[in-house]
Amino acid sequence: MPLRILLAVHHFPPTRIGGAELIALRIARWLGARGHAVQVVCVETLHADAPDNLTWRDEEYQGVAVRRYALSLAQRTALLHFENALLENNLHALTETFRPDVVHVISGYLMGTAPLNVAFAHHIPTVVTLTDFWFLCPTLQLLRGDGALCWGPEPVECMRCIADERRAFRLLDQNAPRITRPFWHAAAAHPTLGAYFDVPDTLSILRERQRVCIEALNRVDALAPLTHWVVEMHKRNGLSDTLPVHKLDFFDLADFATPTPQPRADDEIRFGYLGQIAPIKGVDVLLRAFQKLNQTYRGAKKFSLTVYGNLNATARYAQELKRLAQAPNIFLRGAYAHRDTLKLLNELDAVIVPSVWHENVPRVIFEAFAAKRPALGSRIGGITEVVTDERNGLLFERGDVNDLARVMRRALDEPTLLPRLAEQTQPPRAFQQDMEELVRLYHQIGAPRKVHSENV
Repeated sequence: MPLRILLAVHHFPPTRIGGAELIALRIARWLGARGHAVQVVCVETLHADAPDNLTWRDEEYQGVAVRRYALSLAQRTALLHFENALLENNLHALTETFRPDVVHVISGYLMGTAPLNVAFAHHIPTVVTLTDFWFLCPTLQLLRGDGALCWGPEPVECMRCIADERRAFRLLDQNAPRITRPFWHAAAAHPTLGAYFDVPDTLSILRERQRVCIEALNRVDALAPLTHWVVEMHKRNGLSDTLPVHKLDFFDLADFATPTPQPRADDEIRFGYLGQIAPIKGVDVLLRAFQKLNQTYRGAKKFSLTVYGNLNATARYAQELKRLAQAPNIFLRGAYAHRDTLKLLNELDAVIVPSVWHENVPRVIFEAFAAKRPALGSRIGGITEVVTDERNGLLFERGDVNDLARVMRRALDEPTLLPRLAEQTQPPRAFQQDMEELVRLYHQIGAPRKVHSENV
């Protein structure tokens, strides 16, 4: 039976293309091609207009109906807390006309709890795909300003992280965390000091955010996450153990151009990084480790590192990376077309994934395995769920330059290591299989609600 699905995601191609955006596009195209009606809602732009000015445009992209919202920066600030009443009202009106059978939310970033609140109000079944930690963390990443890992929301610590979005606070936090952490706790405990930094109001909002977001998540009918890891992180912070979980990969090889086989150069090891250029991805850690390898390796094997990713996205960080990349065997290639990923991977011997945050699962690992290339990844988060040390890749300690250099050195010293790991890689399961399971899930959670509505 054809369904009507409202699909909510923070961004949608072609303007922005990341893991969540590609998942949304794949789901929407597949469903549409099989007779289901799909309406995507997303945030297209952020602007400086008045906070009561919500605008949108409706269009079609690759056969998918898309409503693209423009939010003011003031709305975005509020939305980082959790709610946007203007957006929610608009979604109520859209729901009345589109009349979805299921609301599927991918992350909660930018859209906030609005799509779920609307679904609950209209008694529409809901599915959430967790791609990050938005329901726990206002900054999505569970990463402190000083680089330390966070294991769940604590209002005072969350306030500290929000303050670190301002560069002055962030630099102080990175260089003197022993001062900044006690400072924010003191500000929370002393009304006079706290009032100067608006601490009481901020703490109140953060406590409300923590309560509302986890309560909303616990009301959904099912989760369709990318890893069990991300579910466990939410469970340790209030997610119900009884919520149905259907882990899916949402990885479609049809998105990629077929690579032309390239002979492997036995006298050279070609390391590579593909993806977002951002501090949380640990690209600086990779460059420091590679430079250490340059300084310490005395063998005859040639080796190189090629980094693919948009350096213009974070200018200050890009400057640091360019400084660290000063070597004849390091190549910063810039942005690349996503459909060419397998071709680029075909020219490498191993992919390095040096993330320093609680990474859910970088899609490049699936891409590497599809190209029969092993992954060298940080021993953290969902990476350890898909990369098995000494089987389809190697793991190294998060943010540890020396340990990453050691892992790369092994590839140089052990000629059979990378070919052996490559042979044991397995591509993700077929996208068709994932989507058939998702549609069964839609029907499964929808049937009880439809029967209830008919009886009423």
